Amino acid sequence: MPRKRWILAGVLAVIVLGLAGGAWAMRDQVAYARIATGYAAKQTCSCLNVSGRAMESCMADFPEDVRQQMSVVQSGDSVTASVLFGAISAEAVFEPDYGCRIAN
Repeated sequence: MPRKRWILAGVLAVIVLGLAGGAWAMRDQVAYARIATGYAAKQTCSCLNVSGRAMESCMADFPEDVRQQMSVVQSGDSVTASVLFGAISAEAVFEPDYGCRIAN
């Protein structure tokens, strides 16, 4: 019986170490996604509210692969950009006389 417990403990340790290693390897991609959503929200907010362009015109400024992976939504004076089904997102808000700023 103890041998089965050691095997089970070994398998669980390998799984935990694998998950921790995967999270460690993904840290750069998560940081990049946070930067990219902030940039997209701010740029799109400025494009819509300061330049007065249409959403389609503003989205054309981004590369095709980015447009397919990122969701950008305007709601009043704010723009939210998100990736991974909203797991990582950023919001930019337009303020008259000041322009757009990142809200979060």
